[in-house]
Amino acid sequence: MIVLLQSDLIINKLNNNHYHLSNQMTQSLRHGFKLSLITVSILSAQQIIHAEEVQSLATITMQATSDQTEQSSEKSKSYIVKNSASAAKLNIPIKETPQTVNIVTRQQLDDFALTSTRDALSNTPGITVSNQETERSTYTARGFEISNILTDGTGFPSSSYNYNNTNPDTYFYDRIEVIKGADALNSAFGDPSATIDYIRKRPTQDVQANVGISYGSWNTQRYEADISGALDKQGRIRGRLMGYEQTGDSYLDRYSSEKNGLSGIIDADLTDSTLLTVGYSQEQNKPNANNWGALPLLDANGKQISYNRNYNPNPDWAHWDSKTQNAFAELKQKLNDQWTAKLSYNYTETDHNSSLLYYYGYPTETGADISLTPWGGKENLKRHFADFNLQGSFSLFDREHEATLGYSYMQSKQHDQETSGIINDQNILQDLSQGYLRQLTTNWASWTPQSVTWSDYSEAADYSQKTNSLYAATRLHLNDDLKLLLGVNYVQAKSKGDSYGSSVAYDENKLSPYAGITYDFTPEYTGYMSYTSIFRPQTGVATDGTPLKPIDGESYEVGFKSAWLDEKLTGTLAVFRTEQSNYPLRSSDGNPLNRKVETSDLRSQGVEVGLAGQLTDHLNIAFGYSQYSLKDLKNGGDARTYNPNQTLSLLTTYTIPTLPKLKIGAALQWQDAIKQHDSSVNSTMTQDAYALVNLMSSYDLNDHISIQANANNVTDKKYLYSFPDGQAFYGAPANYTVAVKFKY
Repeated sequence: MIVLLQSDLIINKLNNNHYHLSNQMTQSLRHGFKLSLITVSILSAQQIIHAEEVQSLATITMQATSDQTEQSSEKSKSYIVKNSASAAKLNIPIKETPQTVNIVTRQQLDDFALTSTRDALSNTPGITVSNQETERSTYTARGFEISNILTDGTGFPSSSYNYNNTNPDTYFYDRIEVIKGADALNSAFGDPSATIDYIRKRPTQDVQANVGISYGSWNTQRYEADISGALDKQGRIRGRLMGYEQTGDSYLDRYSSEKNGLSGIIDADLTDSTLLTVGYSQEQNKPNANNWGALPLLDANGKQISYNRNYNPNPDWAHWDSKTQNAFAELKQKLNDQWTAKLSYNYTETDHNSSLLYYYGYPTETGADISLTPWGGKENLKRHFADFNLQGSFSLFDREHEATLGYSYMQSKQHDQETSGIINDQNILQDLSQGYLRQLTTNWASWTPQSVTWSDYSEAADYSQKTNSLYAATRLHLNDDLKLLLGVNYVQAKSKGDSYGSSVAYDENKLSPYAGITYDFTPEYTGYMSYTSIFRPQTGVATDGTPLKPIDGESYEVGFKSAWLDEKLTGTLAVFRTEQSNYPLRSSDGNPLNRKVETSDLRSQGVEVGLAGQLTDHLNIAFGYSQYSLKDLKNGGDARTYNPNQTLSLLTTYTIPTLPKLKIGAALQWQDAIKQHDSSVNSTMTQDAYALVNLMSSYDLNDHISIQANANNVTDKKYLYSFPDGQAFYGAPANYTVAVKFKY
């Protein structure tokens, strides 16, 4: 049978008290970027407009080109897409994919000004975004962290605790696809929560240009430009150039940020059956006075502390600068009417540079006894990914079936340096009572650690990881209504080196099967079932000194999907169950006082429902509800109580029939209560259930110019983000954005 193998890469987690850092942005780029965006737009448009005159001369027969166009949510302006290859590496209808698939389309991103991937995922059904810090977050689904984060189907699994050290802007993406459950076809490694796939915008055959300027709360300014179209008279070469810059302060004291990005992509029809795509992007982010860790939530008596929402104890010198560069190339060759070969390569390099302050402890009534740790670092991460894939259809028993097979190779190299600091301020207590120097606050509310003496940089992490993957899958049409999806992924993974005093060495391999079945009960309703295995090597050691066994397990899903109104409206109902063995527990998992083992078996089971698309010609909707339970099978009780067990999300817009140029909309995010027990003070921190309401409106002044207003958290709800490490900070209060957009 056909076999499928896939790859993964496990980046050993930095110590919780180590923050990854990066290179500073250049001043010239920062100051000149706003103007350059507009300039580039005008100059590029002059070149592209000439090509518009000869669009009718172009004859593009490459199937891949038309597929990209058909799949573009940007072009359809819809809240759904019909096909996806993110789940099974087969471009099949989402309705016939035996897993839950949620799509955040370009129209949703634009309607609700979801400029960051964190904001976009926060509005995705069943996804919880835990912002433990201002710059790092964790994405979870069905009780587990999401480690598989891809771009156009390729990527590298995150570290063991899945801190997302970057927050990519959404401007370069056509849509975000989220595939729920374990995904052995895309990654034999990783947690069985979900796979996130960022789908890039691609060049268009027709000329188009978009420019946007916005202003919002806390002096937030944003500038965008996007130019696309044919670059030659025949239309066989198409290009796209995009850029953005955003600056602003924050509701948090002293915090400010600057970020910008530039991306260029070229499609070229080398022949009528050969398509070459090359692209490059660069993104930079420069936050100031940012968090490393967050606010301690319990005092010395175990009482939960309430802070002012804007309270930020981080000093002005704190920063965490990052720069990410990506270069990629794809070569698609149409072999015949049924089969296409694709060779792709991705290179990503990320640099971080930081000076940070970590604060931890249980303050007394006077604000004393908070431990302060200045730390700085430099991080460089280089990743290579190559994939060769064959995809097509074949005839068997008088029926057409789909199949794919391929090989993937991934390699990463991590090199970190660190420095430590000593605070020189007089209001800091120098404590040696525990055999090492601790610098403690004497008054938590008023300290100002401005003077720091830094050590020389020393080596902190140096390790490399490689994976080889061989994969294959097929979808068999047993009859007109019954389809069977089978696949398998064999992966070999090696890691060597050290990270912050711990070995990250492993040498593992695994054959991961996948099976799914769909049945069309009627043209509108499809039932499905799926199964996949779970595998993830671990680099830690048990208390007895033996290496931890790889995490393994199984994931099951059963559900129904529907399509109404000429497939403009889709619905989903899914029931799932996942079991994992040898899972490493955090100190904050469950109730540590009841713990008997350091690794456990966890079981997640629950239900998800969703509705997305057009209810009428004027009303768009994206709705989802998720409920699950997560049990610790060895220690008993609930696990990971700091994540909500129930979430609900809703995005909806309405175009007023009597005023067709006016659009209004609303978004709702709701989650139930969360809690976490802290055994150090035998107390429990909590966050009650809450809902956030966002509103939008837009008006087309003419065919080219529109204005838009967005208001977020309009009820001004005060809430804490998730607190898996016993710390948290508050979400933003009510805020607004107004924008002017130009399109051609």
